[in-house]
Order: sequence, then structure tokens, then C-alpha cells
Amino acid sequence: MERDRSAAAAMLGMAGFVVLAVSEHEGELEQAIETTADLVGCPTCAAVAELHDRRPVWVRDLPSAGRPVTVVWIKRVWRCPHLLCPTRTWTESSESIAARASLTRRARAEICRRVGEDGASVAAVAREFGIGWGTAMAAVREHGEPRVDDPARLADIDAVGVDETAFQAAAANRSTSFVTGVMDLTRGRGPARLLDVVEGRSASALLSWVNTQDPAWRAGITTAALDPYRGYARALRAALPDAVRVLDAFHVVRLGFAAVDDVRRRIQREQTGHRGRTGDPLYGIRRLLRRRHDHHCDRSWARLLAGLDAGDTADEQLARTWIAAQDLRLIYHAGDRDHASQTLYRWLAYCADADIPELTRLARTIDSWRTEFLAYFDTGGVSNGPTEAVNLLIKKIKRVGHGFRNFDNYRVRLLLHCGVDWDTIRATPIRGRLPRSAA
Repeated sequence: MERDRSAAAAMLGMAGFVVLAVSEHEGELEQAIETTADLVGCPTCAAVAELHDRRPVWVRDLPSAGRPVTVVWIKRVWRCPHLLCPTRTWTESSESIAARASLTRRARAEICRRVGEDGASVAAVAREFGIGWGTAMAAVREHGEPRVDDPARLADIDAVGVDETAFQAAAANRSTSFVTGVMDLTRGRGPARLLDVVEGRSASALLSWVNTQDPAWRAGITTAALDPYRGYARALRAALPDAVRVLDAFHVVRLGFAAVDDVRRRIQREQTGHRGRTGDPLYGIRRLLRRRHDHHCDRSWARLLAGLDAGDTADEQLARTWIAAQDLRLIYHAGDRDHASQTLYRWLAYCADADIPELTRLARTIDSWRTEFLAYFDTGGVSNGPTEAVNLLIKKIKRVGHGFRNFDNYRVRLLLHCGVDWDTIRATPIRGRLPRSAA
């Protein structure tokens, strides 16, 4: 009998408890348990307590074999035998199951891990545990918020990246709303991490977040990567004046090929009077025009040249814009800042001599960001590429959640999936006081 009780206790996996019985009810498991305590002292006078009553408490636990599990804790109510003791009766407690909790502590931790580390939807995890969405999300917030708000998560950071992502899509009564994400781009720390997200896409939104950080933290940031958006540049200049601002190379190259698309569309409208259609020579090479020159094969080169011969203007505006876009990308192959600066000067002169409206606009944009552009070569090639990789994870969480309306829930779920180290959490869990209702 003692061996059976030990085996059942081992299967339960909660120290200080033994299993009394296991049954199945409507496809769910019920495990009746009690504590192993036989000798309990009064918390006031330390006298040996007497058993006064037993009260069952139903709490959800970890699923077993694909079925939700309910733990029925037969709680003992103890009584002090001394009539003069102010403590008459009390109910036993456990760290594994808090008072008035609907979930065990380990169940709350596992729900948070499934939603955070695994990126599962709250609804799917709630079904797995046999609880409602609100109960599951409360577990995520109560167990996850101390992790995402832990100051140690922002320690030892010297490089950040800034980018925006859409929060809510446009609807009949609102426009698309955005959030600003701040990423950890510190080298040697592994993949990029999401440090925080703030509502809005503006200089004030980013400035407010940076100013709430510790002055020592702000002083430790030496590099900040950003897209060509003046709002973020103004915020970084004001809040992190000593940090080197680096214009993201990916977005620079994308601006170049966007100019190629603009010229192609303009020429198509001028020559055909409509947007590009199947059979139009320039429309047929639209994807080839966005390909790197060294990624072309003989067949694609032939198609590209044939399309340009058939659809380009007499002064070869599209071909010259395509060359400018390719040369802009090649500036990043320069070995050092001086070489890059000289190549950029020649590229700007080429754009000015071309006298193509789209190319002139592109050159003005790049020239206005010259300092941030050349800072790429001072920082060993810092870019916002890792930030874009985290943005893919953010979009995955949005798809899994089928959109969000509550920004606080959105922030917690993003940071749990993209911003915390779950290996560290498992090794050194935070010992903070959870809310009264937490387990």
C-alpha cells in the first residue's frame, strides 16, 4: 500500500501531497489528493493541532494524456486545543496551490510558457487545460508580467534597433494603428530580442519610452539602428545624443529599387495609358528589375535587356535608374568609410546628371541621411536586419491571436515570445509576490 501511494505521489509530481483516488468524469481526470502532514503545530502557540474538519477544493492542474485534469484537494482544517489561544481554527496551505486559486502554480507557469515560449494561442491552451480564455490570459499576465518587467532583462545593452509594426488594421471607424518596437542588437548575446513595444509611431512615443529608462542605461547605448524615418531620428538625437545613429542598409537598398519601380510605372502609363498588364514589355520584367545584377543568369539577362529595348524611353531612363539602384547597393561593399564616402559622392553626382525625377528625389533622400548612411562603416556594419527578423515573430503572434484589441495583452504576449530568455527563466525563476488570486 505504501509503495502504491509513493508511485501515485511520484506521478502527481507535487511535493508534500499524496494521491487518494483517480477517476474520470466527462472525459476529464479528477485526482483526489491530500497533504502528507500528520503533525501540525498551532501558528500562534505551537501546540500540537487537532483535526477539526475536511473541505474539498477543486483546482485545475496540468493536462494528462490529452485530457484536462482537476485536482481535488481534501484540505484539512486544524484546531488549536488550547481554549485561551486566539487562533481557534485554520486551513492548511501550500506553495503549490494558493488560497482561492483556480489553477495550481505549475499550471499557471505552464500556460504562460505555452503562450510565451511556444507562441500558442490563448484559446488553444485554454481548451487544453479545460478553462476559459479569461482564466488562461490571467495566468499569462500574472506569471509573465514579472518576467517581462524584470529590470535585468534590459541590462548590458549597448546597441538598439527601432522599427514600427502595425497593431490594428484599418477599419470603417479607424485608420491603421502602429506600435514602435525597440530591439536589442548587442553583438555576442545571441539573436536579437524585443526590449519593449510602445503605442504609436512617432518621435514622442519613442522619446517617452527612452526617457523612462535609467540614465545609466541610456548612457550605455552606443549605437542605434533605424529606418529612414525622421521621427525616430529626432527622438534618438534628443534622448541618446551620444549614440551613433545608423541608417539600415536594407531600407536604403529598398528605396533604390522602389525608385526603379516608380520609373517603370511612369513610363508604362506614358506609353500605354494604363497600368502594367500581361504582355507589356516592362511589366514582364518587373521582377527581373529588382534582382541583383550578380544574381542574373544568361537567360534572365537576355529577358531583361529585351524588355528594356522594347519598353524603355529613348534616353534610357529606366536603365539608368536601374544602374543607380545597383550602384547604391554596391556602396555597402566599400572597404572603409573613406572609400564609401567617395563612392557615395560619385553616385550623387550621377543621379544629378541623369535628370530623372524619381532618381533626383532618391538622391536628395540619401543625401539628407548622409551621416547615418556612412555610420554603417564606423560601426562594423550594424543594421536593422535582426529587427526585421523579430518583426516576423511579431506578425506570427498577431496571426496566432487573430488580431488584438487590448494593447497590454498584445505587449505581454510579444515580450514573452520575443523578449525573454526562457532557459534563464527555467534556471532562475523570479521569486516575486504574485497577486492574491495567483497560484
